[in-house]
Amino acid sequence: MITKDKFTEWLNKSKRNDKLTYYRGFLFAPHLQKLSPTLDERRPRGIRMQVYKAYDAGLVELIQKKHGDFDYEYMAVRK
Repeated sequence: MITKDKFTEWLNKSKRNDKLTYYRGFLFAPHLQKLSPTLDERRPRGIRMQVYKAYDAGLVELIQKKHGDFDYEYMAVRK
């Protein structure tokens, strides 16, 4: 998982069609994910909200790729 600051930095420097994986695991229940399960839901919620604000503003498209049960790759693609 990247930080909110790193996402903002990427957003400011990225060009059209640049892609960033901002989270790998299960974003909505990180305690269930297979890779680095955590009880700290604050950090995943923070990056999720930051990325969604960029989506809502029309700056990125969101993609997710399923690798297995509770194992997703969450990506943002710059518009």
